[in-house]
Amino acid sequence: MKKTLAVILATILGASVAMQAEAKTVLRFATDVSKDNTQGQGAVYFAEQVKEKSKGEIEIKTFFDSTLGNSQAIVSGARSGTIDIAMVGGGIASGLSPVMAVLDIPFIFKDKAHAYRVLDGEIGDRLYKTLEPLGLKGLAYFENGFRNMTNSRKPIVKPEDCAGLKIRVPQSNMLVATFEALKANPVPMAYGELYTAMETGAIEAQDHPISTLYAGKFYEIQKYLSMTNHAYTAVTVMMNKKKFDKLPADQQKLLVDCARDAAKYQREVNAKQEVTMIEDMKKTGIQVNDNVDSDAFMKATLSVRSIYTDKNGDEFVKLIDAERNK
Repeated sequence: MKKTLAVILATILGASVAMQAEAKTVLRFATDVSKDNTQGQGAVYFAEQVKEKSKGEIEIKTFFDSTLGNSQAIVSGARSGTIDIAMVGGGIASGLSPVMAVLDIPFIFKDKAHAYRVLDGEIGDRLYKTLEPLGLKGLAYFENGFRNMTNSRKPIVKPEDCAGLKIRVPQSNMLVATFEALKANPVPMAYGELYTAMETGAIEAQDHPISTLYAGKFYEIQKYLSMTNHAYTAVTVMMNKKKFDKLPADQQKLLVDCARDAAKYQREVNAKQEVTMIEDMKKTGIQVNDNVDSDAFMKATLSVRSIYTDKNGDEFVKLIDAERNK
C-alpha cells in the first residue's frame, strides 16, 4: 500500500513539474553588442527583472556579440520568429520604417531630457507602431548617446569652425548633408579605416558617441573633443509581434514595463560611463569643450531636414519640436 501511494505521489509530482516547465515561456534576446557594453548591461537587467517579476514564468536567454548574427540578421530573425527579441541600432529600424529616421535628424533633440520625453512618450510609441505591419513590436528605446566631434585643428564652438574640416562620416546621407551644410568636407569611410586615416592626417576629424570614440582610442591622435551633441543615436528593443500577441495581457504589460525600466537603468549607466570616459581622455591631453553654440548649429543645419520631410512629411518633426522646451 505504501509503495503504491509513493508511486502515485511521484506520478503527481512529476506531472506537476512537467506542467510548470510547459507553462514557462523562454524568449531568445539577441544583439550584436557585448555583455559589458552599457546596452548589454541593460539587456541583462531586463532579463533579471522579467524573471523576478514574472516569478519565473518568463525566462529571457541573452545572446551577445553577434552570436546569432549581425544586426540585419538579428532583425530578420525577430521578424521571422527564430529570434524573439532584438536589440539593434536605430538606423536598422529606420531602414525598415523610413519615418523612424526622424530620430537621426541633426540637432532635432535639444538634450537627453528632450530625447527621453519623445522616446518614452506617445511619439516614441507611434514610431514603433509603424513597425508592427512588419512583424515587430517595439518594447523600449535604449541609447548609444549623442554624437560628438573630435578633430586635430581647433575647438568647435560655432558652425564656422567646421569650415573646410575634412571629417570622416559613415555611409549616411543625413550626416553627409549635415557636414556639407556646415561647410566641412565629409568623407564617407569605413570605421575600421578611420584610426589610420587620422593618424596619417588624411582625415582631420570624426564624430561618434563618447563610448565609441573612447573604445577606438581616437583621443590618442586627436587634439580636441567638442561636445556638439549634433545627433542622438537611439537603440531599439523590439519583439516578434506574433509571439508578443500570443502572451497573456498581464505578461505583455510586464515585458513592456520591464523593458522601459531597463532603458532608464541603461541610460543612467551610460551617462555615468560617459563622465568617466571624458575624464580619462582629459588625462591623456585631449582638450574638451562644451561651450558649443547649439542654437547656431541647429539653424545652420535646418536645410538637412528636407532629406527626411521630402519623403516622410513633417508630422513627426513638428511633434518632436513641440516637445523641445517642455
